[in-house]
Amino acid sequence: MCTVTYLPLSHGGFLLTSSRDEQTARPAALFPTVRTRAKQTVYFPQDPQSTGTWIAASSQLTVCLLNGAFRAHTPQPPYRHSRGLVALSVFDYPSTADWLAGYNFANLEPFTLVIVPSKQAIRSPGKASAHPVEKCREIRWDGQLTHSRILDPQMPAIWSSATLYDNAVAARRQQWFSDWLWQQLPGGFTRQAIRDFHKQAGAGDTKNAVRMSRPNGLQTVSLTTIQHDGTQASMCYEDFLTNTVRHQPLTPAYEHDLAL
Repeated sequence: MCTVTYLPLSHGGFLLTSSRDEQTARPAALFPTVRTRAKQTVYFPQDPQSTGTWIAASSQLTVCLLNGAFRAHTPQPPYRHSRGLVALSVFDYPSTADWLAGYNFANLEPFTLVIVPSKQAIRSPGKASAHPVEKCREIRWDGQLTHSRILDPQMPAIWSSATLYDNAVAARRQQWFSDWLWQQLPGGFTRQAIRDFHKQAGAGDTKNAVRMSRPNGLQTVSLTTIQHDGTQASMCYEDFLTNTVRHQPLTPAYEHDLAL
């Protein structure tokens, strides 16, 4: 839940990829976990310790969580519940705007949410949907206030968790991403290419690389990509600790031959 990238694709699609940095002693995530929330089928890797998640997606909406807001903070438990439950709660509301207006953020540890709607959710306001007329958003909760920002769906972006990476390191990672973007154009973005970036960028700096490893047992334990091509969607989940890869269609018509 600690490094996230967003890439626009043609025809209103996108790639959103999340590297999860966690203690290796923490129980392995369960994938795929499926829940029906507000008449949507939501897929996510579940943290068995908190029963929440750092990334969840339906055919209409993708929600991704990073720990921390703008800077590292000193935890002040007990908190009301895990931040991983916040990501799932977004699906319980008719829209992200309704969630922002109605959700109780009090006594929750600071976090950042990246919320990306599908093409249908953005462009079909007249259709019955659990998430009509959505916008791409970044939402930060600093422990006292929420800070919401509308994102340009045509602009690539990278986020680094404020709890693990200070501003200087985050800027260095932004430069790695910018350099990678120049190498991709004009060929366009692919799922394999962005997953390679998450595995290889900053490889000489093991403490702060996108696939990081630190002496205290904290390391990148998994990699998840949500891919929408405008009409179809899938989730690719790779567990680095067990060396397994799983693919989950998010739309019924999606083909199952989703090899990396």
